[in-house]
Amino acid sequence: MQIKYEVSAGGLVLRRRVDGGFDMLLIGRGEPRSWALPKGHVEARETNEEAALREVREETGCNATIIGRLSEISYWFYNFQRKHKKSVHFYLMAYVSGDTADHDHEADEAAWFDINRAKKALKYVNERRLIDLANEMLASMAPNLLESIPLVTDESQPAR
Repeated sequence: MQIKYEVSAGGLVLRRRVDGGFDMLLIGRGEPRSWALPKGHVEARETNEEAALREVREETGCNATIIGRLSEISYWFYNFQRKHKKSVHFYLMAYVSGDTADHDHEADEAAWFDINRAKKALKYVNERRLIDLANEMLASMAPNLLESIPLVTDESQPAR
C-alpha cells in the first residue's frame, strides 16, 4: 500500500487579560461547531514557522509572533483508500493584530476562548494536551517575556 506523507504547521495563539489570565484563538467548522487550533500544509520553500504564521493569519484573520516551539503531533489516517501519515508542528504564539472576522473560507468561525474553556472546547485530545505544554512554558517564562504577550484592550473581540 502506498503511503502519503504530509507536513503541516500551526499555532496556539494567546493574548493576556488584565486579570492575569490568557485567551486562546480557535477556529470552528461545521454545525455543531468542531473547535480546533489553526493549522495547515507547509508549502514548497516555506519553513514550518513560516507556514504556522501564515496558516494562523489565513484561518483566524489575526497576525501572531512565535514565542517558542510547543510540540509535533503525528497521526495516521485513510483517505480514498490511501494511507496517510501526517505530522503537525505546533508553536506557542502571541497575538499581534487583526480581527477574527477576517478569517478565510477554511474556517466557519474564529473566536477567542478563555484558555480553560478552550481546553474543554477543543475536539482533539492531542490539541488539548498542547494547552498543558503551553501552561508549562508560560509558568517557566521570565516576567518580562510574559509581558510581551499583548494585553486585551479591544473588547470588540471578546472571549467566550
